[in-house]
Amino acid sequence: MSSPLRTIYITQYTSVFNQSVCSACLRSLRGQWYRRHASTAAQILNSEDPKPDGRAPGPLSRPVGVPHPPQRGENSGIDTRSWRERKSDSLDYEKHLVRRKELIKQAAKPYFRDWSRLNHHKGKTFLAPSRIFRADKSLYFPNMVGSTLASPSESSDTTPVFRDRVSIVSLHSGRWAQLQTQTFVDAQEHPQLVELLAEDKREGGPLQQVEINLEDSWMKALIVRMFMGGIRKQRREEEWGKYFLVRRGITDDVREAIGMGNARVGYVYLVDWMCRIRWAGSADAETDERKGLIAAAKRLVEAWRKEREEKAIAKEKGGMKAAMGATP
Repeated sequence: MSSPLRTIYITQYTSVFNQSVCSACLRSLRGQWYRRHASTAAQILNSEDPKPDGRAPGPLSRPVGVPHPPQRGENSGIDTRSWRERKSDSLDYEKHLVRRKELIKQAAKPYFRDWSRLNHHKGKTFLAPSRIFRADKSLYFPNMVGSTLASPSESSDTTPVFRDRVSIVSLHSGRWAQLQTQTFVDAQEHPQLVELLAEDKREGGPLQQVEINLEDSWMKALIVRMFMGGIRKQRREEEWGKYFLVRRGITDDVREAIGMGNARVGYVYLVDWMCRIRWAGSADAETDERKGLIAAAKRLVEAWRKEREEKAIAKEKGGMKAAMGATP
């Protein structure tokens, strides 16, 4: 049995059978399991992405995101199915096959793959696009549920924070990834962006910063939660509701959809007022990427103001027509 298949076997096998089974039965079950699942595991292993060959990453050429608009409560990690629905799903053979494939794929993923990919260009997955994605082609930033600095004991959704605003979203998992996102948005690394945020705030504009700390490990999440008081002191009170600690609900499919190819790398997204991802960057920012973020943010702010003016004019015309129709 090859090493990856042995890993899959151990993960799946130990989760099904306990140590109370006799050794003879274990040997028999081992052979049955391998004969049944070896072909499926081999297909999944062969379909895995090839190892990075050290080539420089190219620019992001396609929109990233999920295809449907985000809704509050999505990706909460809480199973809302009723007991009857759970029973029905447990007896559905097709869903069992899908779940088995997911488990084998997770077991086939090397544990240190993301760490080893940091050796190539500090884990940079892609270069930021030179211009924003078209509105009609853009995909959506998924809803995430977590606690904020404003309400650490309550769960909050990210979608309401993005509505009617232009958001620069920093997404990271761990200190290394956070330092990478700071190369895009930190005052020392990118003072021009801070000036743009301050200017936009004075003019009553929509531009804002949102930070999402994605911690899959309950132990790391607990440590972050313990130091939330210190994190709160480092930010203004108006920013407390824009820092999220997300513990669960973000699946591998969601990560792949938003271009998060390496969980150890930091990512920055420019999200418009309809929760669409219009620009994205990864890992350490390059000079052109910093300039591109400034240009993209300015363009989205201008588009937001133009849309607001058009809506105000349309509303005013509608009110005038209604008034004229009401006069005798």
